[in-house]
Amino acid sequence: MLKSVLYGIVQFWLNIFPVRDTVIKQIICLYHNFLWTGTVSRNKSALVAWRMVCLPKDEGGLGLFDLRARNNSFLAKHIWNIHLKSDTIWIQWVHHYYIHPHSFWDTEAYPSSSPLWKSIINFRDKLVEMGGCQSHVLSLMENWSSSTGPFTAKAYAFLRLRSNPVH
Repeated sequence: MLKSVLYGIVQFWLNIFPVRDTVIKQIICLYHNFLWTGTVSRNKSALVAWRMVCLPKDEGGLGLFDLRARNNSFLAKHIWNIHLKSDTIWIQWVHHYYIHPHSFWDTEAYPSSSPLWKSIINFRDKLVEMGGCQSHVLSLMENWSSSTGPFTAKAYAFLRLRSNPVH
C-alpha cells in the first residue's frame, strides 16, 4: 500500500513539473537503497547498474520507470498540447504570456521565465536535436498522439534507454 502511494506521489509531481536532476538523483537513491537493502535509510553497493534495473523485463530489467525519461515524456505532452493550442486556461495563458505573437517553435526562454517554461523550451530544443528537425518531431508526436495507448507511454518508449531482448 505504502509503495503504491509513494509511487503515485512521484508520478504526480513528474506529471506536472519538470523535476530537477538533483531531486531525481535523491529519489533514485531512495529506490536504490530500498531495492538492495529493504529500507531507505541503509545504503549498499548496487548489484546491477540502475539503468539496467529500469529496463523492461523482456530486456533484462525489473520494469521500473526511468524517472528522467518519464519526466521528459510528460514534458513532451506539454509541448504537444502547447503546439495544438489545446483549450485549457494554462495553455491559453502560455500562448498569451510567452508565445504571442510568435510560433511556439520560435519562442525562447528568458532569464525571467518560469522554471517550467525554461524546462519546456530546453526539452523542445533537445527533441528537435534528437529528431533532426521540427517537422520530424511533429511527425513523431503526431504518431504518439494518434496511435493506441497514452501519448506519454509512447513518448516514454521513445525516450527511455534500450537494450537487446532477453530470451
